Amino acid sequence: MKRVCWIVTAATLAVGVGAGYATSGWTEYEKSPTDKDLNAVTFINANNGWAVGYWGVILRYLNGRWTVREHWPIQYFQDVDFGNANFGMAIGQGGGGAVYNGTKWLSANLPKPRNMWGVTVPPGQNKVAWAVGARGSVYRWSGGPTGAWSRFDIGITAGLHDVFFSSQTDGWLCGNLGKIYHFADSKWTAVNAPTGVNFFCIYALSPNNVWVGGANGKLFHYEGVKWTPVYTPASSAIREMAFTSPTSGWGACDDGVMLRYNGVEWSLAEIKPPTSRSFSGLFMLSDREGWAVGKNGMIYRYRNFYGVEATSLGKVKALFE
Repeated sequence: MKRVCWIVTAATLAVGVGAGYATSGWTEYEKSPTDKDLNAVTFINANNGWAVGYWGVILRYLNGRWTVREHWPIQYFQDVDFGNANFGMAIGQGGGGAVYNGTKWLSANLPKPRNMWGVTVPPGQNKVAWAVGARGSVYRWSGGPTGAWSRFDIGITAGLHDVFFSSQTDGWLCGNLGKIYHFADSKWTAVNAPTGVNFFCIYALSPNNVWVGGANGKLFHYEGVKWTPVYTPASSAIREMAFTSPTSGWGACDDGVMLRYNGVEWSLAEIKPPTSRSFSGLFMLSDREGWAVGKNGMIYRYRNFYGVEATSLGKVKALFE
């Protein structure tokens, strides 16, 4: 997504801190159309989004509200991603998959019945997707809505939970036992973290700026040379991350915990109303808007109405969209 920097002036700040001025925050979307666990959420633009979860539920966000698009014949979908309005991919239990062609969802099952946990469409792509899952499964889809899967053997049997591409040719995946692989020059190479932690999510801002999160609130950062552990106030598993710039990020966790990164440190974000239900999916459209989903059809929305947000250092930062 192209981002434009908003310059926040002193005059804007003076208005923003006046009495009665609304603040940023996560608030529950109270009219969720399902009580099924939701595992992932993604958006094409601010008015066009999708979420998937248990019992094959597929939700659509359009015209300001969420509705059930359909129930796919699968026990659960684990992840979903879109390249544009005419190409999206969802994957889940038993190698079950579905591809969206701009009008409807079509079958896109993998050739082996392995549980699949992560899928991504690289930026700028409308024909290619990558999926990862149980027993080191790595698959590449090519050919758009009428394409097919091909398998990549990376030589491991550890479960793989997430895959993310920062460009069409540069990607990362992560999984159990600290396994992390980097895709460059058309091949996957191990860049494992110095830990046996099970990782559930990975986010790459560039090949030399990568974050990975996992069990017990463990978080590591890669700056092109090595993985460094980073403190978070969470003890729950970090299930998904999203960044809008190198100094602005979020982490969705089990037990209703949401993390916030301001470029210096990670802190706990406020959830209204508080919840103990676990988050599983997260997508940020900008620093002013985002969505998170989780247990029992839970949907939360983040909105920063006025475009100004104080950091923990008491400064005001430029926002991006």
